[in-house]
Amino acid sequence: MDADDWLSECLQRLAEQGCVSEPAELLAYVPDLDHDLRRMLLVELVKLDMAMSAEAGTIRRIEDYLAVAPDLLSPTNVPIDLVMEEMQLRRDVGESPQASEYQLRYPQLATVLTPLEQSINAIESVETQGAPPEIDAGEQIDDFLILQKLGQGAFAQVYLAQQISMRRLVALKISRGKGGESQSLAQFDHPNIVRVFDQRLLDESSLHLLYMQFVPGGTLADVVKTLRSHPCDDGLNPRGGWLLLQSVDEQLLEAAQVVPDQSATRDWIATSPWPQVVAWVGIHVCRALHEAHAQQILHRDVKPANVLLSAEAIPKLADFNVSVSESPDQAGKAASLGGSLAYMSPEHIGAIIDKNHADQANIREPADLYSLGVLLWELWQGQRPFQSGSVQLSWNDAAAEQLASRQRPLATPIVDELAPHAAAERVLEKTLRRVLSVEPSDRFGDGAEMAGRLRLSLYPQAATLFDPPEKSWRAWLSRQSPWVMACLVLLIPHAIAGGLNYQYNMNEVMKPLQLEHVLRSVSWIVNLTYFPFATVCAIWMTRSMVRAVENARQDQRVDSRDLGNMLELGNRAATIGGSLWFSSGILFPLVFHYLDPDFHWMASLQLFLSSLICGGIAMAYPYFGMAWLATFVFYPLCLRNTMQDSDFDERATRFTNRGEVYTLIAAILPLVGGALMISTPSSSRWFMLAAVLAGMLGLLVATSIHHRVVKAWAQMGQVLSTQNSAFPE
Repeated sequence: MDADDWLSECLQRLAEQGCVSEPAELLAYVPDLDHDLRRMLLVELVKLDMAMSAEAGTIRRIEDYLAVAPDLLSPTNVPIDLVMEEMQLRRDVGESPQASEYQLRYPQLATVLTPLEQSINAIESVETQGAPPEIDAGEQIDDFLILQKLGQGAFAQVYLAQQISMRRLVALKISRGKGGESQSLAQFDHPNIVRVFDQRLLDESSLHLLYMQFVPGGTLADVVKTLRSHPCDDGLNPRGGWLLLQSVDEQLLEAAQVVPDQSATRDWIATSPWPQVVAWVGIHVCRALHEAHAQQILHRDVKPANVLLSAEAIPKLADFNVSVSESPDQAGKAASLGGSLAYMSPEHIGAIIDKNHADQANIREPADLYSLGVLLWELWQGQRPFQSGSVQLSWNDAAAEQLASRQRPLATPIVDELAPHAAAERVLEKTLRRVLSVEPSDRFGDGAEMAGRLRLSLYPQAATLFDPPEKSWRAWLSRQSPWVMACLVLLIPHAIAGGLNYQYNMNEVMKPLQLEHVLRSVSWIVNLTYFPFATVCAIWMTRSMVRAVENARQDQRVDSRDLGNMLELGNRAATIGGSLWFSSGILFPLVFHYLDPDFHWMASLQLFLSSLICGGIAMAYPYFGMAWLATFVFYPLCLRNTMQDSDFDERATRFTNRGEVYTLIAAILPLVGGALMISTPSSSRWFMLAAVLAGMLGLLVATSIHHRVVKAWAQMGQVLSTQNSAFPE
């Protein structure tokens, strides 16, 4: 049996027997197991015996049990939850236990007893007003007709009700007194946050009515239960979106609500693989958190039970009872250490265990994102990402164990590397690993960044662009120096064009005129001027790209201006290179006419056309090289962390249109080469024919690159474009 089975059996045996005559008798109910499990069982048996003794009229103190098994329970290791049990029992009989008393009895608990006393006082202030009354279905309270009870808490009842005046279904929360949830939730009008309509205070009965949007599809906690009943390795019926819909439909049936007949959202969910559905859920919750954080409200209790689902399975964040508002006109900061232990961030747990470990102010937006990461991992894998190293003995021990588990490596997920959605699942895993980083600074900056990264999981082709496999050539190129990559792409075509131009001019123009020595001298002067200038320009223009890439590699946000300069690099280099070649095409004939007045016009035309062809080469091929490098390597690298580019649509349009211009330039090159071949003596036509064929091959390459670049930008637009409507809302 596991720990829960042993606990259930031991408590049942004691409950059937009743409270023991002597505390030492409890040891007979503790089986011979390992030390940690025996200690946990003894602590729980002590709690039960204390409660049954109190019902019999005797208040037993913790000290009465310390001699039962000193190796298991001693004054130095009394758990905080046992102290809470005694304090509560004493309060029930009219005593007023103080934290100072317990601080003297158990000094090791001094740091947690003061906030515990504050919590008890807060509970007392609510309890003194009395619990809300139970209301039967069919009864009316104020403007609400009670239809069905949905749930209850310690101090509130939640009902499905019809608001008579508005003729709408609402979730009606009835409590004594007035909490802060309405002030937190009423600020929001967001599709992924449960909408609070209003509140009413009934003076005659002091009842507080909070009525809000009724969300009938259950919670993500229900989905997790459904998920755990379906094994990961079931090849006949693999996990998919149908699991989410199955859970929602079961809850709709229980609430007597109609399952939507036609829904594009449900249709998409039903046909989508499970990792993409998990990412889709995460995107919605990220949006809700981003909205809350923008309103300076922290949720502090993100967990599956607090994410409700509509009939179309759209997630809606609820239960801001422990939320904290940073607005100066709202209270609530004193309660900021609430939440659910299993989903808390390390800094949140640390602040609870030891207030000196992490100040309350350090529990910021990244803590909510961390909790969401735990939630999504559990939704994805069916279990949370942390391996517990030992049995949790008490609440305090459990908190310490949970904090220790955050420092351990995450559980190894079950993934299918051969599935069609493998790229999407790889992105999902990397996203969750990042948001589950121990240090808050290593997580995403806000919910929008995390949502952008999760959105990538919905589009496997785009995911391959932004997150290529580790051993792929794109991943290898992304690790190389951007200085080297850019300079090679920009300067090699110039060097090739310069070599071809020199050979053609030497053999086909100057040699017949016996001006080879003049060409050598002029070429040296021009090359020593133009090529160093082009090199300096290339290095200078590459600075922005290098800065952007370095920031991306350090997980820092890339400046939009640097990103734009990187995408403009190919065009600027082509413009400068083409201008240099065009100017040299004019300058060379003028220089030769100056040196030799008999230099005829046909030779001048040949010089100009050859420079024009080489200029086209120096424009088109560096552009397409940089377009390919930016599109497939460095632009995705720069956006990999944030997945946000507010200027994407404008850049994509500019990139596509500009590519068509340079494709046209590449198409003109063979035509100009053909014209030059016609005007060239027959002895050199083989050389020119080879150049024309090379130009045609270059055109094919340029056309192919342009086609791939346009396709890649369209794929990236699925994730980055603000005009994209494919995302299932």
